[in-house]
This record gives sequence, C-alpha cells and structure tokens, in this order.
Amino acid sequence: MFGLVILAAASILVLWLSWRIFQGGRALRKRGIRTQARCVNITGGPNGNNTLTIEFTTDGGQGIRTTVAPFDIPPARVGGLLAVVYDPREPVNVSTPDRVGNGRVALCFVVVSATTLLLSFGLLALSALALVLG
Repeated sequence: MFGLVILAAASILVLWLSWRIFQGGRALRKRGIRTQARCVNITGGPNGNNTLTIEFTTDGGQGIRTTVAPFDIPPARVGGLLAVVYDPREPVNVSTPDRVGNGRVALCFVVVSATTLLLSFGLLALSALALVLG
C-alpha cells in the first residue's frame, strides 16, 4: 500500500510539471510574439548545459531580463542577439523559436501521469476497502 502512495505522489508531481510545461508552450504557440533578445551572460551547468541570461523589450515597452536554457552550444555569445518568442501576458515565459514545439510530448506526460494517478487512487481505494471488510 505504501508503494501505491509513493506512485500516486510521483504521478501528482509529474502531472503538475508536465501540465505547466504544456500550458507554457501552448501560450507561446497561440499568442507568442517574436523579437530579438541580447545575451548578457552565459553560465555553464555541472552537466555541460549552458543557461543564457537575456534582455529584451516587449512590444509594450517593458524591459525583461530572464534566462533561457538548457543549451549544449549557446545560440549567441555575450552581447550577441538571438531570436526569442515570449508570451505577452507573462513576458518571462520565453523560449527560442526552435524550442516552442507542438506540445505533444508534454501532453503525453499529462495523459500518462493522470492515468497512473487515477489507477493508483483506484487501487488505494480497493486496498482500503479490503482492510475495512477484513
């Protein structure tokens, strides 16, 4: 029974993360605005991936400073420009155009984790019923 609780908790975590990724990508696909950003810093991670700190100005004139990652090879050097897509409702939701994708992978994770969650809850309910009925 403890294993089912762990499975349910893991399913909730995966469901939440994959839903956030799906929704963030969906916003960029539906209403994303392309612009140029300037790379202001590059930091390397322990696994060789690079994170870029970028700055750009939204169509509304708001200055945004945020990060995009991970990159094996940075698409720009410090001081260089790179194309980005941002969500005008949440401008820190930004990505490079080649990484926006179609959302299928995240949606698959949503479906699989939701199904696993429902099955684990069902099995937990059956286990509890078996304990009650003896």
